[in-house]
Amino acid sequence: MKFGGADLATGEKIRRAAEMILKANFKEVIVVVSAMGNMTDTLIDTISHLGKISDKDYADIVSMGERISARIFCSALKALGADAVYIEPSHEEWPIITDSNFKNAKPDIHETRMRVQKYIEPLLSSGKIVVICGFLGKDKDGNVTTLGRGGSDTTALILANSLRAEEVLLVKETEGVLSADPKIVDNPRVLDKIDIYEMFALAHGGAKIIKAEALKYKIPEQRLRVVSFMSGDFRSPGTEILGALNSKTFDIKSEKNITAISLICDINPRNLGQIFAALDENIIFGVSTGRNTITIFTFSKDLRGLINKLHSLSFVKALSCLTGVGLIEISHPDFIDSPGWLAKVTSALASKGINIIEVTTSKSTISIFVDESKIDEAITAVRDILEA
Repeated sequence: MKFGGADLATGEKIRRAAEMILKANFKEVIVVVSAMGNMTDTLIDTISHLGKISDKDYADIVSMGERISARIFCSALKALGADAVYIEPSHEEWPIITDSNFKNAKPDIHETRMRVQKYIEPLLSSGKIVVICGFLGKDKDGNVTTLGRGGSDTTALILANSLRAEEVLLVKETEGVLSADPKIVDNPRVLDKIDIYEMFALAHGGAKIIKAEALKYKIPEQRLRVVSFMSGDFRSPGTEILGALNSKTFDIKSEKNITAISLICDINPRNLGQIFAALDENIIFGVSTGRNTITIFTFSKDLRGLINKLHSLSFVKALSCLTGVGLIEISHPDFIDSPGWLAKVTSALASKGINIIEVTTSKSTISIFVDESKIDEAITAVRDILEA
């Protein structure tokens, strides 16, 4: 289970969190803790007035928030009679090993798993509650690193992955994952369930409930829930995040019999509303816009009727229709964080002389429209370059 900084802001809250853990009576527990309250922000603000310091020193200083939290939380558990131990980067048992990118380190999952099995599993088997600093790592030279903002979520999911834990609880101030930011939208809904790909898209779109990168480490058989700290009970409904991201292979799907309808018109909200209303229940595979154009990739059982309906819109100056379009949809969670993937894909198709009609992207998915007769050849070319 992972507790965020807001849930550890005071001694009273820390004691309450410790009580919640003991009340839940789980068989084996790892607690991942963030820095108390706004301590990380305070440390970063302090550093900003020092002049130019190295990234290594930055990570070492900022790590103090989580290191203090781990000590205090462990003490709270002990005060309640629990057999608890805390682990921080200076300890031999520290499990999270990373590269040396001090401000946004990438975990070495293989080395981390070995250390978890060697050091953490025996502690759990002996009945100890293990408290571990979130957000932090250690490189192979023993230097402290950080996993980037929101990195405590990553810590929790990496440990759960390494232990093949049955359940991961992300303890938050909210009742669960909300349908919108409550600071912007009045009365957002609490989602009881959400698919992991949907959560990944929301997180990369600005939702701060969970760090998107952390979701890459969830394993299929694992239960992942966002639960409310205020409820005082880990069995509260919260939100369950379903499924797992396929981070080992590229997910490639294809479609044929798509029509590309291009309209010449002013692009404004009112006109777009009428265009999409005219599409009604037709399937939409993609949309692209220019200064005075919009192209809709769709499938329609009554294409002639749809074309006439769009043509009758008063603001449409002209339109055209291209049939026999195919779609290749390629998904992988690394697309969103690693530059160059789009160039690799388009270069692979160019090397085979396959003309691209349109490219659209959405978070971790690249959609490429080509002549449907080239679909199989295009898929082979894309697989060859991505899996090389």
